[in-house]
This record gives sequence, structure tokens and C-alpha cells, in this order.
Amino acid sequence: MEGKSNIPDIAHFNIVTAFTALALGLTFALPPSSGQHATEIFGVRFSFDFNLYALFPVFIAVIALAGSAWVLSGHTASTEKPRNLWTLLPNVILPGLSVFILSITLREMARSGTWWVVYVLGSLLFVLVLLAEYNVLDNQSETHPAAALGLVALSQALFLILSVALRTGRTRLFIVIPLVILASAFISLRSIRLRTQDGWKLEHALIIAILTGQLAIGLHYFFLTPLQYGLVLTAALYVMVSLACGVIQRLKPSELLVEPAVMIVLCIGIIFLIR
Repeated sequence: MEGKSNIPDIAHFNIVTAFTALALGLTFALPPSSGQHATEIFGVRFSFDFNLYALFPVFIAVIALAGSAWVLSGHTASTEKPRNLWTLLPNVILPGLSVFILSITLREMARSGTWWVVYVLGSLLFVLVLLAEYNVLDNQSETHPAAALGLVALSQALFLILSVALRTGRTRLFIVIPLVILASAFISLRSIRLRTQDGWKLEHALIIAILTGQLAIGLHYFFLTPLQYGLVLTAALYVMVSLACGVIQRLKPSELLVEPAVMIVLCIGIIFLIR
């Protein structure tokens, strides 16, 4: 019976993952834009694309969030201590965010064979995120450490995908920055909690999100490819999360700087290889 605690209810899990994959697949039929709109604020002219289809990623993310809560509420730890959506909110944000990021990415991509590859991999990514969140619900589970580590890695991969997608598309800067800030805030908040097991560090996540947003503004004016842009932003987010965790855990300076230094060197090496 203990082995089953690591596997969600198959019926609930299949319904949520299948419906989410179907909703992501519908992105293929969405038109890129329905028109150009412009407005003036304090004499400054802002032009942007807006249509009802732009709300589709939000709609899918909300469905994925609710479905994830339904799956996670069936955990054996939850049956002993019933949990509502509010108590499960920290665990369903990342699945919802992953679907939101993937839907934006798919909408920005050209409809080709590559689109279907990203669609399949993205659907599998959602499945992995949901399974990992299910396994971190029980802190005493043997799979908890591996699931927590997997969630941290998957969250960084999602942020990289979002950064590349925003750089690839025609998204305006005043839309890019809020998305980057919100995504980095949620990811850093969840990553710090998973890595330190020391409560929710809202102040650390807020500082990291603001710094990431500032960096995104600066990088916007550099001649970087979408992948280079995404790598720099993702590496910066990872480094700041690592430093925050080290400070919270009161690590020595020599221990605190090892992980960030490795990430910086790795990022620089990859950028030079792909330029």
C-alpha cells in the first residue's frame, strides 16, 4: 500500500492530463492576431496586439490549476488531513504556470513539424511536473528529495522556455517585463521553499523577481539571439535563487559561491558555443 502513495489516482490523472493536452493542441488553430491597437498615455503612444484569443493561455492555465488540485487532493496524506484549494495552492501554481508558458510558446511558434515536437514534449513536461508535485506532498516519502530536485530543474526549464518564446515573438517590452517578473517570482518562491524547507520567503522572491525584471529590460536592447537571451536570464535567476538559499541556510562564503560560480561558467561556455 505504501508504494501506491507515490502514484496519483489513475482515473483523475488521466482525465486532467488528457484534457490539458487537448487544450494545448487547440493552440494550433489559434490565429496569431486579430488586429493592431494603439493608445496614448501621458503623450506616449503604445501599440499592442489584443484579441480574445490572447486570453486562451490564461483559460488553459486556470483549468490546469483546478485539475491539478483535484489530482493532488487525492493523495493519501491529504485523505488523512483533508486539504482544500487554498492549502494546495503552492503545489498547483507550478503545473498551472507550466501550461501557461507552454501555451504562449506554442502560440508564438510557426506551425510546422517542430511545433508538434514542442507540443508533445510540453505535454510530457506537464505530466512530470504534476507527478513531482504529487510526490513532494509527503515530506516523509522516500521519493520526496528526488521529486523536489526534479521540480527545481523543471521550473528553471520552464523559465528558459518562456524567455526564449518572449524573445522570439513580437511581444512588446511592457508585456514581457510583467510576465518575466511574475514567472521569476513564483519560480523563485517555490524553489527556495523546496531547497530550504524553511517556510515561504516572500521578501527573497520579490527581490529576485525585481532584479530579474531589471535584467530583462537591459538585455532587451542587446543583440542577443532568443536562446542566448533565455540562457542569461535563466542563469541569473538560478544564481540568485542559489545565493538566497545559501544565505537562508547560513552557508560559509566558500560554500555559498561554488554553485553560482559553476552556473555562470557553464552559461558563458554554452553562449560561446551557440553564437
